[in-house]
Formats: sequence, structure tokens, C-alpha cells
Amino acid sequence: GYLAANMELEHAMTYLVQTLEDAGIADDTVIVLVSDHYPYGLSAGGKDYLPELFGYVPQDLFQRDHNRLIIWCGILEDMDPIVVDTPTSSLDILPTLSNLFGTEFDSRLMPGRDVFSDAPALVYNMLYDWKTEYGTYISSTNTFTPVSEDIQIPEGYVEQIKAIVRNRIHYSAAVLDVNY
Repeated sequence: GYLAANMELEHAMTYLVQTLEDAGIADDTVIVLVSDHYPYGLSAGGKDYLPELFGYVPQDLFQRDHNRLIIWCGILEDMDPIVVDTPTSSLDILPTLSNLFGTEFDSRLMPGRDVFSDAPALVYNMLYDWKTEYGTYISSTNTFTPVSEDIQIPEGYVEQIKAIVRNRIHYSAAVLDVNY
């Protein structure tokens, strides 16, 4: 059923793009596709099919919750795809789209980053786990795992990123607590 739903989405998107092209407005249209969660229906009812879908057993929430973001515009159809391979999250969508559309915004007021900027990649969750270009930190075990054995981790890096994540989570909660 999961694969059939994805095939149906593929057919729907093909129809939508063709309709936009036939109407002559594909070059003025941007389509953004992203999932807002992992396929949790595949791990319900006592049987976990996620390892079968992923090809591995997820060891943490980052491995379980990963997905793709696709941004499409007809004017880019003949260009090579732009692949972003640094850690990103859904928090990065708004600043990235704001940049692509030329919208003025204060990046300090957004918890995410424009993925095309020079800002360092930082993905985190409400459990205070985080992931950067240097590695992944899991707060429940207080464990940092570098992306490779060859990478040089700057002095104090883990503590610095832990503080940044803690501050961002507290800031986001405070925004709601004080009614913006």
C-alpha cells in the first residue's frame, strides 16, 4: 500500500506538471514536496516494516525520520539538479525559500538556515539530539559520533553545539510562552 500510494503521487505530479506546461505557467510555478513525518504506519500493529523499506534498522531518530525535500520549477527543468548533502531539516525550508524568492528576512529570527548560505548545518530535535557536518550527538546517551574517524573535531565543539541547541529550543518555547 505504501509503494502504491507513492506511485499514485508520481502519477498525480506528472499530471500536474503537464497541466502547468500546457497552460504555459510552469516557468512561473514552484512546487515544494516534503514529508512532515516518517512513514509511521509501517511500524504500527506490532510489525515494523521500516527496516525493510530503509534497507537498515534505524538506530536513532535521525535515521528513522530522514526524508527528502524536492523543490521544482519549470524554468529549471533543463538544468542539472542541485543536491544539498549537508544535514538539513524542515526548519530550513522557510529561510531557503525566502532566499530563493528574494524575500527580505532576518535570519536571526528563524531557527533554520538557508541551505545555500554559508551558515553551518545544524539539525536538532526536541530531545536535544543534533547532527552537523562533523557528526551526530544523542543526548540520552551523551554520545557524539563523528561522521568519520578521519575528521578533526574542533576543541570544545560538542559543548558549543549543545549550548546552541539548548538556547534555540528554549528560545522557540519562549516565543510561544510570551505570545510572540
